[in-house]
Amino acid sequence: MEAEDEGGTQPGAVTHEEPPNEIALYPNIQDIEDRNADNQLKVDNSDENSVRRGSSPAPPVTGFNFWDVNSYKRTVKRIDDGAKLCDDLLKLLAERAEIEGLYAAKLQGWSKKWNDLINKGSEYGSVKNAWLNITTEADQLAEIHSELQNKVVNQVHGNVQKWKSANYHKSLLSWKETKTAEEGFSKAQKPWAKKQDEVSKCKRAYYQACKVRDQTEKLYKESCVKGSTVNEEQVKKLKDKSDKAANDVQITRDKYQESLRDIGTYNPKYMEDMRYMFNKCQQSEEMRKNFFKETFLNYCQQMALSPHFNRISSIYSDLNKAFEGADVPADISWWSVNFGSEMPTRWPEFEEYTGQDVQTVTLQQQQTAVTQANTSQGAPDSPNAKKSSVCTTL
Repeated sequence: MEAEDEGGTQPGAVTHEEPPNEIALYPNIQDIEDRNADNQLKVDNSDENSVRRGSSPAPPVTGFNFWDVNSYKRTVKRIDDGAKLCDDLLKLLAERAEIEGLYAAKLQGWSKKWNDLINKGSEYGSVKNAWLNITTEADQLAEIHSELQNKVVNQVHGNVQKWKSANYHKSLLSWKETKTAEEGFSKAQKPWAKKQDEVSKCKRAYYQACKVRDQTEKLYKESCVKGSTVNEEQVKKLKDKSDKAANDVQITRDKYQESLRDIGTYNPKYMEDMRYMFNKCQQSEEMRKNFFKETFLNYCQQMALSPHFNRISSIYSDLNKAFEGADVPADISWWSVNFGSEMPTRWPEFEEYTGQDVQTVTLQQQQTAVTQANTSQGAPDSPNAKKSSVCTTL
């Protein structure tokens, strides 16, 4: 009977030692069986299948064969693994979206905190404006990362969730797709397994008959040796047993060969039915892998910063202009005009008593003088108009 492994490769005994720092793209069969604690596979797991990056899957070592009874269970289990891989991918995407959202929220919180502190602080003028542009940059960058979060959630995570719901349907104890595959393989293999049991039964009977024949022939030959103490009647009985044993060997041999012919006749039907079910599982797995590939490409497209390059460039271009626009001499001049040596002088002069409180009158005079000074500085022809222009912008 022709033997094929699950991946369609011919059986062989080639193994590859895994080089250091190489990623194994294809797992060992032991890894496949041990991937989940609820694994119920009972087939031989002695084969290895380590594959280096860029190479083809290595042929399995002898010990496992898809055509053996119940060896299809690895393929059925792969359906459950596919559903779990969807869950893993959903979790990965959700965590990345959360990271983007947290980063955006942190930037916004940081921006608000420092925006308030700067506005309440002692910095003034154009340098204060430069400080505030740092918080503006954070708000703009937070907006981009918030958009990335929404794209991952809606365009990638949502698509995976919908695809899983459409392709994996939960039944009472397992996925319906798993149950359907298990029933299909079992139905295809049951008649052949029954014939294989008959072959095994006939083989055991034949081997047992050969064993009895050899024993009886040995006893008969020993009884015929000269000087044997076995009487003629016992020799005759041993001869009859030997003949009967030889006859039983022939009968069991014929049955054994007949059972092999029977199963050999059924082998093509068995292989056709098993291939049909296996190809259905292969198509399902190919569809899942293609969807995952499309999801990865979609993720790359949604998370790529290249569409935001113009925005990011503009953010930092504006930020640089704000920093370059910090006019330190103008700020220093503004302070001098409003709080320093360029303020108008108010020397004390003789003031006639008017009957009012001296301090009240003096305060009113000071307020009037400041108002007049600011008015004169704001006039177009004022020599201080250029120096105090920063004040009007604050």
